[in-house]
Amino acid sequence: MSDDRCAYGHVRVFVELGPSGKPVHEELPAKILKNNDYEVLGSPVLTYGFAAGDRLRVADDGTFDVLERGGNLCIRVFPTARLTDAGINALTTRFEKLDGLVEIPPDLRFIVITVPVAVGFPAVEDAVREWAAGHDSDWEYGNVHDEQGKPLGWWAND
Repeated sequence: MSDDRCAYGHVRVFVELGPSGKPVHEELPAKILKNNDYEVLGSPVLTYGFAAGDRLRVADDGTFDVLERGGNLCIRVFPTARLTDAGINALTTRFEKLDGLVEIPPDLRFIVITVPVAVGFPAVEDAVREWAAGHDSDWEYGNVHDEQGKPLGWWAND
């Protein structure tokens, strides 16, 4: 595939082994770069370690390596109460001001936010903490810490 012609589709990444012992995968929109290399176009809700804009090399079993960071943070928000249109609009407006994107499935079970790390952790955390506190929601980063809670530190190189 030449550099000027890329295909778009989906990439299937490994999340974890489920209770049955079978692998759980998440499927995300992606630009197919070459062979098993993809540019992820949507931040994940289940998989940790990357965000939209990152380039991954994905093995046949769905395990992956991050080849290049796209400069975005992935934030997951988990509402415990039913979301309202006003609440969704407030969150969307707040993150649009930070050049972020708020994505919510039709069943409103979770929220995924993609926002450039360049806006800074304090601005991102202030925005999400204030909104989450007023909307009975928990939140976490999806690509800031490893499985042991240690900061990945990729943003220091961007």
